[in-house]
Amino acid sequence: MRAMGMSSRFAVRLAVGAAAVSSVLASCTSTVGGNATEEGSSPFSHNESVPLFNPCTDLSNDVLRGDKLDPATKQVSADSESNDEAWWKVCNWRSTEGPYAVSIFSTRRTVPERRANDQSLVIEDVAVGSRAGVVHTKRHDPDKLTCYVSVPAAQGMFEVGIAWRYSERGSMPQSPPCDLAERHMRYFEPILPK
Repeated sequence: MRAMGMSSRFAVRLAVGAAAVSSVLASCTSTVGGNATEEGSSPFSHNESVPLFNPCTDLSNDVLRGDKLDPATKQVSADSESNDEAWWKVCNWRSTEGPYAVSIFSTRRTVPERRANDQSLVIEDVAVGSRAGVVHTKRHDPDKLTCYVSVPAAQGMFEVGIAWRYSERGSMPQSPPCDLAERHMRYFEPILPK
């Protein structure tokens, strides 16, 4: 790895980030009218006139620190800055409160699409601020280390995801860590565009 100009630690972090994004994006496997659709779903209406919020650049370090996230640990998982038509922008940061990462997903996908995604296991409906959202996890997560909260937005939706470190799974307060995902979404919801 050093011959390629990257440290072993960075390469591992890059691989973990890529795996997390690919598992979330994996359900986009077909196209309808030139747009990717989630496997097994019907096409949904998407508002591409609304600019896609970029959590990688639009959240200040002070905002991140306010949620006990370390800005120096930012991992960019999906951010096509030059492409205004991008469907996903995703970044994650390590928490200063425990062995887990918090990801913020900004997408043109919608909450109804999330519900229809057969890779998602919907746990419950949730109200976050004025938004009616959904709490879900991955259907195939045997260790129950992840949980997500999705809320609607004019652009599509936002998701906040928690990924607990596997080596620290014995210290998880809840499995899957959905209360933690809700807590982080409640912090970010007023900051994220409606």
